[in-house]
Amino acid sequence: MKLGFLAVVYLAMTGNLKVQLPETVLGVEVPAQARQWVDRNNQVGDLANMTQAGLKQISDSLK
Repeated sequence: MKLGFLAVVYLAMTGNLKVQLPETVLGVEVPAQARQWVDRNNQVGDLANMTQAGLKQISDSLK
């Protein structure tokens, strides 16, 4: 169980998996700070992907 959770956290951190935390997990309320952290992490991943695509486009135009 713990290993599976760590795998999901790793995939979310590397941007390979988009995660959105629910309001409650197994009847326990998820802290707002945790949900905000995941949302910001997703936004950073999206920004990184857009930046990478833009830089690739620039490098392709210079070739």
